[in-house]
Amino acid sequence: MKLSLRINEPDDSSGTNEGDSSISNFNFEKIACVLERELAEIYPASQDFEAAEISLTFAASDEIQALNHEYRDIDEPTDVLSFPLINFDEDNSEDVFEIPVLMLGDIVICPEETKRLHPELNEREAICLMIAHSFLHLLGYDHDTDEKQELMWRKQDDIKSKILSALSKEEN
Repeated sequence: MKLSLRINEPDDSSGTNEGDSSISNFNFEKIACVLERELAEIYPASQDFEAAEISLTFAASDEIQALNHEYRDIDEPTDVLSFPLINFDEDNSEDVFEIPVLMLGDIVICPEETKRLHPELNEREAICLMIAHSFLHLLGYDHDTDEKQELMWRKQDDIKSKILSALSKEEN
């Protein structure tokens, strides 16, 4: 099984144009390899698919605010939104296994809000954290209780570290 990240490049008005390090300095193939290994560990049945796919979009504050308002009824910008296509809490294996590609869902990241909400992290770390966080949401993880939050935070930090390590190996 091969996991692909389908990157939806923003238009120039989003503030994340090609010169912006938010997206131009990332090797998304390396990130996809890390997520592929994590997917196999977290959801072993993923190996029964030919491929898996996640859509990754970078958006401006006003764009993510509109999405946040429409889907969560919160009229303010946020750093990341996840839109899973599979409910991992239900047994939907019959529906899922009828297609050769495991469509996990959509991730929307707002680099501007990521910087604002995570000032303790550099831009690369913050974007990698958002990818790890939203990836786990696509796989059914949540942080609505203390126990779930502890598990998710630990797992997302591990995935973030693996992504950062893969990206730094490429630079050396």
